[in-house]
Amino acid sequence: MAVTPDEDEVSLALLLLQQYPVSFEQEEEEEESVSEDELEVKISNQTYANKGKKRKVAEVDNSKETLLRMIDWEANRPKNPPRRIFVHDPDAMGACSEPMWKQLTGSDVKDNQCRLMLGKEPVKKMMVDVLGKTEKLGIHGQKVSVYGPKGEIHEMVFKMWKKDTPVLRSAGWKNFVKKYKLEKHVDFLTIWMFRHKETRKICFAIDSTRIPVKGMLSPKILNAAFKNPS
Repeated sequence: MAVTPDEDEVSLALLLLQQYPVSFEQEEEEEESVSEDELEVKISNQTYANKGKKRKVAEVDNSKETLLRMIDWEANRPKNPPRRIFVHDPDAMGACSEPMWKQLTGSDVKDNQCRLMLGKEPVKKMMVDVLGKTEKLGIHGQKVSVYGPKGEIHEMVFKMWKKDTPVLRSAGWKNFVKKYKLEKHVDFLTIWMFRHKETRKICFAIDSTRIPVKGMLSPKILNAAFKNPS
């Protein structure tokens, strides 16, 4: 059966809501309101006619070439942080989580947002891997050190945004984006949580890979290329 453009958009929206649930509970500090489209999809210039009206279509990559690239990337992603991440602090890593991955969205690299949004369930699993349990972060969170692909250490705050969305935020994330020239859609992150051997504090290691995709990955590619799409 042919899928209409409306049905395709609904499918994408449902997938994105599963990955990044939205809560409308107010925080103590004021946050900029961000729509789901701003978080996850780039609106292209392409349009389609619908009852005489033109509507914008969310840009999604569903190509065979991208599917093959993502299968290859998933198969070859490192299970542990590369040594170059710890070039300035070689003995930093204690207990470490399994990696999660993230395709950067417009919101993640937006200059006035200063935050990286993470999936709730992957973060819960990370905490269990590293701490043996989950911990409540709250809206104020805790300060963490984030080790970048070339070993630079960036200070950020690990906290909850809008009650149930974990984020890494502060000017540290903004500097991270600029340092590594990260862009939406084409940059994919592999993220680990670990406990520092000496300080015993929670830290993160982040590696980045640029893959020439044309938009957010389609549900078909997510399900075909990844064991755990979320």
